[in-house]
Amino acid sequence: MVIHKYIIHVLDRNSEGPILNDFEGKNNIEVDKFFQKIINRAIKDDDLRKAVFKDYNDNIIKNCCEQIIYDDDTFVHNSKEIASYLFDIMKKYEDIDSCDLAMCLYSVKDEKYVGIVKLDYKKLYTHSIELLDEKFNIQIISNEIGIPDTGRQKQCALVGINGINDEFHLRLLDKDSEKEEDPEKKSRFITEFLNAEKVTDDKFNTKTFKTTADNWITNAMGNNIKKAEDVRSLLNYTLKEKEEVDIEQFVEKSIDDDNLKESFKELMVDRGIETNFNIDKKWVEKKLKKRSIKTDNGFDIKGNLVDFEDPMKYSVRQNEDGTVDIIIKNVSFYEEK
Repeated sequence: MVIHKYIIHVLDRNSEGPILNDFEGKNNIEVDKFFQKIINRAIKDDDLRKAVFKDYNDNIIKNCCEQIIYDDDTFVHNSKEIASYLFDIMKKYEDIDSCDLAMCLYSVKDEKYVGIVKLDYKKLYTHSIELLDEKFNIQIISNEIGIPDTGRQKQCALVGINGINDEFHLRLLDKDSEKEEDPEKKSRFITEFLNAEKVTDDKFNTKTFKTTADNWITNAMGNNIKKAEDVRSLLNYTLKEKEEVDIEQFVEKSIDDDNLKESFKELMVDRGIETNFNIDKKWVEKKLKKRSIKTDNGFDIKGNLVDFEDPMKYSVRQNEDGTVDIIIKNVSFYEEK
């Protein structure tokens, strides 16, 4: 990755207008690392989503980024257009906090992209030093504003060259919107600023299915640990060994109770999964490597998922009183940690 240009604009919602930078930032090793870390972490973030621009031909963000990529002499001008547009939206809605808007032009394998990063402020604590009657009076104060480190950005967009009929036009990260369970509650960063819509692809469906199923098993089968373990095993087997998930087929194979079957299917519909979808094998390979469980009697058990699935190493035995025994088998050596 090569960072070609960057710029910072200050958007204070308490001001009448944005403070727009007229100069590109000066590249140095520290700043280069800062932007590379932000972009690389965004690319690797599990919440990064593909999206398409709405009003494609007249989309402000799309058009400004496109001009920057084709003619980098327009970088400052178009970045100011983008920052001004966000500031106008910020003044319109009370729930958008002040921020610095960072933009950079970068390339990966000769492909150019524009990165737009919303740097939300955090309160910093420092000290004040005052000399009173030849004595030092040192106090803690919290009136400074700082930019978070490279691992804490919540919202950004990565825009490359695209066509109206492409599968996606940009990739975006909005941490809060991914946590939001109500699909009707929209993110202003996405809908108002980027004027974009997330793409529901195989990765999103696979992730949503796994997360939703895990939560459902915990809540619906909390009183039947052995049955919950069996359903989890089938869930993991399906994701690792099958090419697609058929919701109806999975429910029939894994759940006996009719009411629980309907409960599972209704929850999947609420999360946007109604029938079947192709499994994203790259996501599965990345995420289904480890397993960690915590018991109510004080134990944490962590290990490779393949070891949990090996009956010669691990098993769960049902007791008559409703509890279970978790058995780790064939141990020839262990050490204190």
